[in-house]
Amino acid sequence: MNLSKDMRLSVRPWLWVLALILLLRLLSLATMPLTDHTEARYAEIARLMVQLGDWVSPHITPDEVFWAKPPLSTWSQALSMQVFKVSEWAARLPAVGWSLMSLGALAWMLRGSLSCLQIAAVLTVLSLSPLFFISAGAVMTDATLGACVMLVQAAWWRVLNSEGRARQRAARILGFGMALALLTKGPAAAVLALLPILIHAGWRKHWAVVLAVLRDPSVWLICLGLSLPWYILAEIKTPGFLQYFVLGEHVMRFLQPGWKGDRYGFAHAQPLGIIWVYTVVAALPAVLLLLARLPLLRWRQGSGSLKRALQASGGVELACYALCIVLAPLLLFSAARNLIFTYAMTALPGLAWLAVMVLPERALSGAKAWGLALLWTALYAWAFFFKLPEVGQQHSDKPLIDAYRVACPAQDCALRYEAKPPYSAFFYTGGKLYTGLPGRPGAPAFKVVPVEKKSSRPSDALVCNKEQCLLRDDGVATGSR
Repeated sequence: MNLSKDMRLSVRPWLWVLALILLLRLLSLATMPLTDHTEARYAEIARLMVQLGDWVSPHITPDEVFWAKPPLSTWSQALSMQVFKVSEWAARLPAVGWSLMSLGALAWMLRGSLSCLQIAAVLTVLSLSPLFFISAGAVMTDATLGACVMLVQAAWWRVLNSEGRARQRAARILGFGMALALLTKGPAAAVLALLPILIHAGWRKHWAVVLAVLRDPSVWLICLGLSLPWYILAEIKTPGFLQYFVLGEHVMRFLQPGWKGDRYGFAHAQPLGIIWVYTVVAALPAVLLLLARLPLLRWRQGSGSLKRALQASGGVELACYALCIVLAPLLLFSAARNLIFTYAMTALPGLAWLAVMVLPERALSGAKAWGLALLWTALYAWAFFFKLPEVGQQHSDKPLIDAYRVACPAQDCALRYEAKPPYSAFFYTGGKLYTGLPGRPGAPAFKVVPVEKKSSRPSDALVCNKEQCLLRDDGVATGSR
């Protein structure tokens, strides 16, 4: 694509800001420890995959398989640990890669529909969304899920706007994205990816295109050929997996408040409709832009101003598709009560490009627009390099394990937990806590004791976090063990 000099000069600041955001997230990967329970749990599952060499069934302990999620995200984390050694940085690195895949898929989708300046602004707005930025460097499945769903939805738009072999290639990429989605979160990912497409097809009367994609055997072959073998292997290796995963994780989890069948955690009973609040917070820059721009547009240009703005900026069809992407997860989860903040993830891209579409291009080309993005980036830099590391220390056992290692450089001292150790304790001891750390006879002994959140910490504690303290275990005779 040939760009004029003025356009190149307008796009360049946005690209620099986007690069700065990604560099900031990459540098922040090691600034805080793995926190309990989510990050440390998934990191420990990946570490166990490397340790046990079992790449079919993820394990939550050496003796217990993890049936709650398919393994694509864990595979990427475990592979990173194999290449870069086990650390929080290696565990978080794949999330950066998946987030880059999301941005790449979105840019591919919008190419030809929006200008390069608009696309750069969309990618920046999405990258600055709180949930996207957090997920881009966190040990969770959400960056993987967002990337796979975005690839499917981008491919659908390319199918609609292509003909012949280009349409067939886009349909096959859609099938590939569906396979990755099924290997990330199973049927839930398929619903999240396809529901906006079906809503859009019904609203804008694209059923003929949907049927054309469904009739292409190569799409089915790619989708099922890449995803189905793992499901078959997992059920053969650990019978009962499909019943728990399909019925429990995809039906009971969402329909039964406080579901008691969760094998690996606890249910998150929330008020009905909380997904709308989560989405507003998760996509804050885009939401603020829309809230500021839409009333101003109506006030200055009168009735029909929104339609005219959209027609001049990508077209009404693209805006309708964005609206479908935003509304699909909101409608899907409005009646669900077992939700967490990250369920808003798949709505973020649609909000990002809707926010940019309602802005005139001249507003994007000025220093004020990208300057605000730079200011938002600076806020993240302060949070992730100065504030959040302190918070993270309080929600991880890494400070306790580090203090134990300082107090016992030979690593031959006893260490015991009076309560069940959190996942971060298993991760930072390299899994040694599974079999216990009895220590060498005659060596000092240490213990980790739970403390009340508002109570004073023991005066002889070596170090404490929010829930536990490390103390010398002087009452235990190590030599008698």
